[in-house]
Order: sequence, then structure tokens, then C-alpha cells
Amino acid sequence: MGALLLFVSCQSRSEKLYAAAYEKINQNQFSEAIQLLESSADLEKDNIKKTKAQFEAARLLRFELQDYEKALRILRTIVLESQDSKMRLLSQESICEIYFDHLQNYQEALKELLTLEPLLPETKKKETIRLKIAQAQRFSGNNQAALEYVDVALKTSTVETNSFLKLKAQIFQSLQKQDEALKIYDEIFQKDQKYFIEEHLFAAVSSIHEEKKDYKAAIEYLEKNASLISDKNYLELRIKKMREKQTNKPFSRGVRK
Repeated sequence: MGALLLFVSCQSRSEKLYAAAYEKINQNQFSEAIQLLESSADLEKDNIKKTKAQFEAARLLRFELQDYEKALRILRTIVLESQDSKMRLLSQESICEIYFDHLQNYQEALKELLTLEPLLPETKKKETIRLKIAQAQRFSGNNQAALEYVDVALKTSTVETNSFLKLKAQIFQSLQKQDEALKIYDEIFQKDQKYFIEEHLFAAVSSIHEEKKDYKAAIEYLEKNASLISDKNYLELRIKKMREKQTNKPFSRGVRK
């Protein structure tokens, strides 16, 4: 009987602390809210409710206080100890996002993404995670691995195809394979002009021509697609810059006698 009363007492106290935490959140007192949520989780005997308090604390640490290390510790605890499979998966996703988006630690992000990917069903989210894996490989300096991963992903891609192709072009550009990059960008343009415009890929193509020191081609490309480029100031400045480079290019002004 005594044990039962203690259990009820702890549950009641935990729920009160959880409710008090939300009062603090509404008052933008996030540090106090986190303390209350952690205390609630410590007292909570129901694993599902405990997970809920822990995840909310991690959310506040991440988005309100930017205390990513502490958020990661709590999220890892959820992944290891929670009985809620949905929250375990959501916590693993959050760990990936912190490393990738906030800390920009792409090596750690890659490890966590590779753990997450096989846990997901074949959905748009899984394709997005695969794209993140390839990006993390590229940002970690492993362009060849990223290129191989993209080629495999493209075989089954249905919703992130354009993004995979764009990444492939960027990798080719990083590897100084400009002609291959130009072919990929042209493939994207022919396939989905709307995406090409929204992603401002005219700038990417003109930059490749600039890298090749083919300023004439860069100018012609920009002028040809001028009606599709919404930022006219960018267009004007870019063409002006290319013309200046073309003028100053060795031998472009003829040989002096």
C-alpha cells in the first residue's frame, strides 16, 4: 500500500511539474521550463510520459537556448531508453539535424544519418535523408564517395531527383570536371525549368564558364536566358563583370607592336 501511495505521489508531482513547465514556456522562461521538465522526467514512472518531458526539454535546449550538446545528451537517452518507437525515431532525426544544420559537423552527421536511413520506410523522408547523406559526404571532403552514393540513389529516386542531380553537378564542379557539370545542369533545365529557375542555377552555369575562363560563353548564356532571370540587378552586374574579365583576358586586346 505504501509503495502504491508513493507511486501515485510521484506521478502527481511529475504531472504538476510538467504543467508548471508549460506555464514557464508561455512566459518565455525557457531555462526554468527545462529544469521543470527534467525534474518531471526524473520522477515520472510511465516511460512514455517520461519520454515526452525529455523530448520537450531537448526541443527547448535546441531551438530556444541553442545548447546543442545538452540537447544531444537527452536525445541519445531517448534513443537508448524510450519504449516509444516513434519518439526514438524522431529523436534520432533530431540528432542528425543538430549535427548537420546547427553544428555543421558533417562527419558526425554522416554517422548518425547512416544509422537513421535503414530505420525509415521508403518515403519522401527517406529520400531526403539519402540526399543529406550524400551532402554530408561531400561537405566532409569525400567527393568520390558522394558521387557514387548519388548515382545509386538516383536509380530509385522519385521525389528528390532534381536535388540529387544538382548535387552531382556541384560535385563535378568541385572535382574540376566542368563539362560534366554543365551536362548535368542542362539535363535539369530540360527536365524541370521551374526548379532550375527557383534554385538560381543560371548563376551556377555562368560560374562554370567563368572557371573555364570562357567569358564569352558566360555572357552569351546569361543574355540568352535573361528573360528567365528575375534578379535583373544580378544579371546586369554579372554580365558587366564577365565583359571586364573578357577585356582583361590575355591576348584579348591584341598584340602590341
